[in-house]
Amino acid sequence: MFVRSALFAIVAGMTGLAPAPTRYKVDQRVESRIDLSAFGQGEQVQSQAFVWFFTASYSDSATGTVMHVVLDSLQVDLGMAPVPPGAIDSAKGTSFHAFMDASGKVQSLTASKTGLLTSQFEGFLKGFHPRLKRAAKQGDTWTDTLDVETKSSQATSKTRTVMNYSMGGLEAWDGTPATKLDAAFSGAMTGTMETPAGSADMEGKSTGSATFYLAKDGRYLGGKTTSSGDASISGAFAPAAIPVKNSTTITVNVIK
Repeated sequence: MFVRSALFAIVAGMTGLAPAPTRYKVDQRVESRIDLSAFGQGEQVQSQAFVWFFTASYSDSATGTVMHVVLDSLQVDLGMAPVPPGAIDSAKGTSFHAFMDASGKVQSLTASKTGLLTSQFEGFLKGFHPRLKRAAKQGDTWTDTLDVETKSSQATSKTRTVMNYSMGGLEAWDGTPATKLDAAFSGAMTGTMETPAGSADMEGKSTGSATFYLAKDGRYLGGKTTSSGDASISGAFAPAAIPVKNSTTITVNVIK
């Protein structure tokens, strides 16, 4: 990432120049274990995978950083559910324009197109960068709260995540020297979605951990996030709330 006003005090040897546009690959995998005991059935396991390829560029503003992202391509596997016709082609080439404050938190984000997949990617972008504390040094800790709302024709959700960060030392990531940032987090989600059986309400909680790596010039080089949690789905179609256990892994790398 590039949030220069914060990183000047964190990463030694800053050039003070915005890095060239950076291409990223994000591998996002989700496994859900759905307890269908309410319907007299057993557990159903569903796996979904998303691979996002995008280009991000940054420029300074008076109080933060302007970010411009283009979703170059994507690969989607929804497991048992089919990918809606045309959804992938429609999402390709979508551009996103955002403003981040000095800590790296997204304050505003707009997309050139709307849709199921673009909405999901937009939600991901809001938490893509770690949040930094000004003048942080190795061993320092701080807390940040992230609120993300996603909307599409199929579902809406609101998620609040509390991140507890700690600044590490120098460590290589994908062959590049970097400053390591660790985080532990907990999240709570509420939302609604449309199913073949009717409207459903969702709620859940999760916990997880993450590592982020920052290059000498301030770029976000990538990292890994893992989380797990419990959720429930309820609606008129079910005699009782349906329990769901989720696990998610996200790996971020720079495309060289």
